Amino acid sequence: MTHTPVGRLPALQSIGRAFALDQDDAPESDEELESSFLDILSTTATTLDDSYQGSFEIQDAERTATALGKSFKVFNPGHHVCKRNRDHATSFTHCACGVAISCKYARLRTLMEQRARLEFIRDYTTRITSARSFVQQLEAIAREEYQIWCAIKRDSYTETVFSKLESLSAICEETRMLVYHWNSVKQHLHTNKWLRPLLPSLSLEIKQVRLVLTQYRDKAIWWLDKVIRIGLEVFAHTELGDVTQEMLWNVARGAEDFNSIIMSIQQADVHDIETQCCLYKLHDSSTVRNHLSVQPSNSNTARYLGSSVKPIAFGRILNILASERSKYAAKLTHAYFTETEEFVNFVSSSKFEDYSWEGHYNDSKKSSSDAQTSDYQSCSSLSSSILKVGPIRAPNLSKRPSPMIDFGQQEQQFVSKFLTAVCQSTNLMRKGPRVHGPTKDGALPKISNSKKHVSQNQTFSRQDPKRKSVTWGDAADISTKLQLTTKYMDLLWQAFSRNIQDLFHCHIWGGSQTVQGRLGHMIFYPEALTMVLVHMMQQICIKDIFPSNAEQALLSLAKKLHATSAMTSWDLFVCQALASTMTDKCRPIPLADGDYSTLTTKHLFDAYQPLMGVVANQKVEEKSNKTGASNGTHSRSDHLESLLPILPRLLMTCDAALNWCHMKTHQFLASWSLGSFLLVTQCDLKILADQTRQVQCAIQPFVCEPYQCSSQLESQLNSLVNEMFQNLADICGQLQTLSGIKMKQYSERSSHMAIDYFQGAMPLGKVWRKKSNQEFPSDPNQYIEQALEHLIEPVIMGVGQLKTTAQLGALSMAVMAMCETWMQHILKEKIKFSLYGAHQLLIDVMRVRTWLSQYLQNEEVKQSILALDIFKSLTGAVILLKRQPRRRGIGAITGDGPSEYSTSSMSDQSRGSISGGLTPFSGSECSSEHDQDLGICDTDNYTIPNPEAWLALRVHGGARTWKLPTCFTRDAVE
Repeated sequence: MTHTPVGRLPALQSIGRAFALDQDDAPESDEELESSFLDILSTTATTLDDSYQGSFEIQDAERTATALGKSFKVFNPGHHVCKRNRDHATSFTHCACGVAISCKYARLRTLMEQRARLEFIRDYTTRITSARSFVQQLEAIAREEYQIWCAIKRDSYTETVFSKLESLSAICEETRMLVYHWNSVKQHLHTNKWLRPLLPSLSLEIKQVRLVLTQYRDKAIWWLDKVIRIGLEVFAHTELGDVTQEMLWNVARGAEDFNSIIMSIQQADVHDIETQCCLYKLHDSSTVRNHLSVQPSNSNTARYLGSSVKPIAFGRILNILASERSKYAAKLTHAYFTETEEFVNFVSSSKFEDYSWEGHYNDSKKSSSDAQTSDYQSCSSLSSSILKVGPIRAPNLSKRPSPMIDFGQQEQQFVSKFLTAVCQSTNLMRKGPRVHGPTKDGALPKISNSKKHVSQNQTFSRQDPKRKSVTWGDAADISTKLQLTTKYMDLLWQAFSRNIQDLFHCHIWGGSQTVQGRLGHMIFYPEALTMVLVHMMQQICIKDIFPSNAEQALLSLAKKLHATSAMTSWDLFVCQALASTMTDKCRPIPLADGDYSTLTTKHLFDAYQPLMGVVANQKVEEKSNKTGASNGTHSRSDHLESLLPILPRLLMTCDAALNWCHMKTHQFLASWSLGSFLLVTQCDLKILADQTRQVQCAIQPFVCEPYQCSSQLESQLNSLVNEMFQNLADICGQLQTLSGIKMKQYSERSSHMAIDYFQGAMPLGKVWRKKSNQEFPSDPNQYIEQALEHLIEPVIMGVGQLKTTAQLGALSMAVMAMCETWMQHILKEKIKFSLYGAHQLLIDVMRVRTWLSQYLQNEEVKQSILALDIFKSLTGAVILLKRQPRRRGIGAITGDGPSEYSTSSMSDQSRGSISGGLTPFSGSECSSEHDQDLGICDTDNYTIPNPEAWLALRVHGGARTWKLPTCFTRDAVE
């Protein structure tokens, strides 16, 4: 700010009182005249002296400078003041004090320029200060609105809701003034003649002023955008009865003014780019644009805040209002289901136990089959069946009126009033000229100057008489209003679907209302209570109590509640399974169907059931869409998108099951813990393999070829599903083959243990070659008792908790491994058997059968094990060993003849019947009375492997070569 110079300059006319002097001629010698002129010049010089402390008016200074400017001229550089030529001078007389006057004139100009500079500084500093203050006020308003909105969102705002948007029109007018600050500064700069000589020295200062004002302009625009957007969210929570037409008018007018401000800024930025390109003769505007605030991506500073702000479309305003108003619909619906007297009494009186997801999965499969076999079902029976949730019956709310009827009427009245204010006061619903920003390649946009375009779409100012006054008498406007009302209600129900889901996930902590009688976050619900809510929503939708759009939202909510509860249960079961893998002792745990498994397998089995229920529901919905039973609101992409959170969890469960079975079978087989090994291989592996196969069958209908996809989104989702399905199929195949691999290793391990045992425990030599004149033995050898205890008894103890088929498989492998190893050991060691030794071997074989019949409790298992072919082969081999001559009169009754040995027991016919390979053997009579007592007769059929090797092990007759006819050989039989 400058101070006006003190003192008043003398009138310029006093200088002209002197007589005119000719510079070519000598002055007249009039001493009085010269003295008078010198006195006047002396007075003028004294007046212009720097030490003069008087005062003068700025108008006088302007006139003085103008008058002196006619006689003096300023030359630059140096700012020198010189006398003008005679042609330009008017009534000026040369005097000796001309130099002094020119100096004083130069000083006067300096003072005026300094004064103009100070006034210019005062002008732009005042504007910068006001802009900063206005931005701070906008920031405070935005923060206050945000605090109110957060309190409303937390349900902790107890006061009456009022929004600052009531004064939005006035705020936008002040913003418009702030936007024009730079234009005012430029106007001041170019209209003040005393600032023109200072333009070069003021260039840097002016550039900085522009930068500061632009930053404050962008900040103001950015904060005003936040005020409008947050304010609309707060304004939507105002009581509808308190909303006046003036409030709606202010909101509509403010939104239109804001859009016009944004458009003017964009046009100004585009104009600046064009000016700079023309000034510097640039064909590419990217270089200039880097120095202007039109590209927010160039910097993250406050300079580019306003560049990212776009005009607020009217559809966006409707979307914000519908989204916030839908929260009240969600709140009413939430109270309808959870705060009614029936539901509160049901929750307080019911004891929710662990929900049976396996039963839910079975019910889903049953409902799916019923839907395929039956095309019609009465609404009442279907409604009653839906309300049954396992042993619990959900409360019936179908007799209560819907709260959405009154809510829908109120919303339609509100949007009608708002649309009326918009159409009567603004042009928001009419398309204006689009101002595009610079293109990606840096080219400038083309602004059309078509008169027709301007006349149709131009937005006139408030005072312009051309501004159109819109009334709802026009048919087109009535149609527009109806379309926008329908669009608003559609937006409201779309947001209702999202808000009702958020409300069920909302905590009740920090709310102003009492928490008594209210449900909190659904993650804390018992699974049974969640499924009760799901069935209640499905029953309400069947009764058509809510609007159709709300029913779709409720069905979607029910599906997501079911999926969320299922995934929550899966998390629990999987965590329990993973925790038990390191501590599980693999003790048999009874299951629901009478089977047994380990604790880890039980948790893994339980983890399958919730997810399989979700997949079954998705399968039913997809079949309904294909058959046209539903309204087709959910496409295949929606089903695939719903499956994406489920499939990775199923894949992880299958992978955990495979790792568990593989790890434990290897561990228990290495340590020969037969009980745990058989429990894992015969129970766990079968249960988990069956579950994995069911998962694969359930997912397969959702897999299709890429050419069958109708959109890019569906193709991407289908690719992900196909990839996970392939991984699932690989795991299923590995589980199927793991059982056979491990049981084969079990059989081989049993055979190796039997070989090691018989090599060390079975006696050799004379024990089996005793003479036949001794009495036949009646007691088995000790080694066979120990073999049964060492090889078979652990298996019998391990299969005690298994099913019949599992017991048969494990026992048959163990018994066959022992008996085959027993026979192979005899053949390998070439033990010679006399008739006495053959009877001893027969007693040992019979002991095995007797021991198995005593220790096996299951009759079906006992009969199957005793009927194994290995016993027939072993018994047949013993019979072959007994086919040898013995001393007369010893043992059983023999045939007559003169020789010392009788060979009546081995006739030529019987010899011919036991040749080569696996040959059925039948004798004509019992070998002895002892054999008859044991039940061994020649009439029994046996399959004997390698009979010639067994015949060669006889002490008597073993060296004889038996030649059979060609009709009895294997080739002939084939």
